[in-house]
Amino acid sequence: MELCEDDPPEITHATFKALAYKKGTTLNCECKGGYRRIKSGSPYIRCAGNSSHSFWDSKCQCMSSAPRHRAKGVTPQPGEQKSSTVSGMPRPSQPVDQASLPGHCREPPHWEHEAAKRIYHFVVGQTVHYQCIQGYRALQRGPAQSVCEVACGKTRWTRPRLTCVDEMEPSPFPGEEAFQASPEDLPEMETSCSLTTTDYQDYAEAATTTETVPFTTETFPFTTEYQVAVAGCVFLLFTIFLLSGFTWQQRWKKSRRTI
Repeated sequence: MELCEDDPPEITHATFKALAYKKGTTLNCECKGGYRRIKSGSPYIRCAGNSSHSFWDSKCQCMSSAPRHRAKGVTPQPGEQKSSTVSGMPRPSQPVDQASLPGHCREPPHWEHEAAKRIYHFVVGQTVHYQCIQGYRALQRGPAQSVCEVACGKTRWTRPRLTCVDEMEPSPFPGEEAFQASPEDLPEMETSCSLTTTDYQDYAEAATTTETVPFTTETFPFTTEYQVAVAGCVFLLFTIFLLSGFTWQQRWKKSRRTI
């Protein structure tokens, strides 16, 4: 599975969560302060399996950085589900129908002495859902979700259509309520490929080497300095020819007198 190069987009006063994790997603085994991962432990766990059964292929274990402390961990149990944190925000319980999607894993269970923030590495096709943090309400016109997709040869996240405003702030339209997106709704896909500066430079260089541009006054402008230089050259050539003719005439007269 191809990993998403970037993290999901940040929305002001909002956090995101994944209801289920696509196969290939990895989670770093991070420990809180004063603890470290055991030497024989895996640095991450991965969502593995097949379309009918998916699971986290390992477990994370942390041990105290002080001596004479044994490692303590929690072995994932089938169907076990607990709350976790992403970007420091609490993750609510996920619906069973979303967590049971084929080729997806449920939220991995906590392990003892786990760090407060979980760091996931998502794969193409992953969907994350956004919600406003406490004290803010949603004003949106579409699904508050983002999908990692491949476009123009690169991975990118679609832009969630969500705006969070203070709950105390009056609505510009009385009686307006936040749009509730159904699971079937998809965020607007950005299919256009913008031409970057680097791409334009490459294109310009290719065009220069493959096309012959006809010589015109537009491609080589005749400036005032250029015209003065040309006039000076013409005047110098005319002077040389004039002096040469005068010298030849004098020699011819001298040769006639001698005869």
